Amino acid sequence: MIGQSQLNLNIFWELKKRLRFFPFSWPDIRKFQLERVKLMLQHCYQSFDFYRQRFDRAGFKPEYMNSIEEMQTLPCLTKEEYRDFTSTLVNADPGRYANWFQDGTSGSTGMPLKIYRNHRERAYMLSKYLRTLFLNGYRYRDVTFCLPSPHRMNGNDSFLQRFGFLKRICVPYTAPVERMVERYMQQPVDLLYANRSHLEMMAGYIKENGIEIAKPRLVCSSSEMLDAPSRQLIEEVFGEGRLFEVYGAVEFNNLAFQIIGQKGFHFNHDTSIIELEDEAGRINSKAGHCLITDLWIRSFPLIRYRLDDWIEMEAGEGTPKIKRIVGRSDDWFVLPNGEKKPFHAVYEIMERESGVRRFRFVQQATDEIDVQLVTDGRSDRPALERRLLAALDAEFSHAARFRIQYFEDLPVDPHGKMRMVVSKVKVGRPS
Repeated sequence: MIGQSQLNLNIFWELKKRLRFFPFSWPDIRKFQLERVKLMLQHCYQSFDFYRQRFDRAGFKPEYMNSIEEMQTLPCLTKEEYRDFTSTLVNADPGRYANWFQDGTSGSTGMPLKIYRNHRERAYMLSKYLRTLFLNGYRYRDVTFCLPSPHRMNGNDSFLQRFGFLKRICVPYTAPVERMVERYMQQPVDLLYANRSHLEMMAGYIKENGIEIAKPRLVCSSSEMLDAPSRQLIEEVFGEGRLFEVYGAVEFNNLAFQIIGQKGFHFNHDTSIIELEDEAGRINSKAGHCLITDLWIRSFPLIRYRLDDWIEMEAGEGTPKIKRIVGRSDDWFVLPNGEKKPFHAVYEIMERESGVRRFRFVQQATDEIDVQLVTDGRSDRPALERRLLAALDAEFSHAARFRIQYFEDLPVDPHGKMRMVVSKVKVGRPS
């Protein structure tokens, strides 16, 4: 098993490569992507029966590949297929993977997925995360306060951390919010890093109790996209001009990131290729469900992996940037006629209501949806309900009945996230 010191060296080596690529030059990146993906696809064909059979069925020969667009002849890789591919290899030789880094998705869509990465791939994934921090002003001797999941809590500092480099203060996100705030206040913090839900929890607790805090220099929100109310609250408490977001998935770690003061998200074009698939299954340059091909993970490659989040890209020349991540893969409604409706249109309806601090849709049945609201207490509730019901009825063509419910707070789910859609309707993947 590789030691922590060797892992740190690998991280810094990978970080040096990542920083060299940014800012991205689109012609250079596109040439690089073609070279890398061709090598990756040849590796897949030569090393894995799973991929060789998929390529052969599609009539695809990676050695003859001349453009990235030729990949579109390959089938998309679903989570179910990737889970079976991974488990087949691990079950065939479990000892080989015993000391590999392991992580897993929460299974919010009903399908947990275990991820295995070797030490080089782990270093590569962490380097993407660190690049985002350094591009936003992070320094090696900065102190980070973070709220990881309990299974990621490390008992001891690494060699570098004992000497004051990459120092972290970790509190599990399962801890009570008062414990989070208490621990945060015990020493000055340079970077505050957490899921949006937990940043909101801390900010709300600090504001409600009138607590004076030392503001961090940087605030990084992950896992769930910020909306206008959550951004306003976090900046009010922790300070303006220091908040940025990262977008990622457990399978890849960081996929895209913001830089403070800039609009949109920079996609990691040097590590992955992104494709957008519209509702008709066509590749669309402007908006769609995202398909991700990783250019560096060789142990369990991800080729045209259907992450399924709904992405909108910024129009214009130059390197494509992500305008918005509108809906995550489980943000779907299912109507009585079987239609599967994405969340992004509903999100825009809620964004127009400045008095709504938090919201969640709970679909009880195909024709029955609860709208759970936390408001600022100043809104005219009857007027708010009239606007919401009129907009939702129009958006859903009166196919569902909406019930407005008010709450003092909406708790996060057991995995520490605030899902905006909770569906109790059992269905397959949206088509």
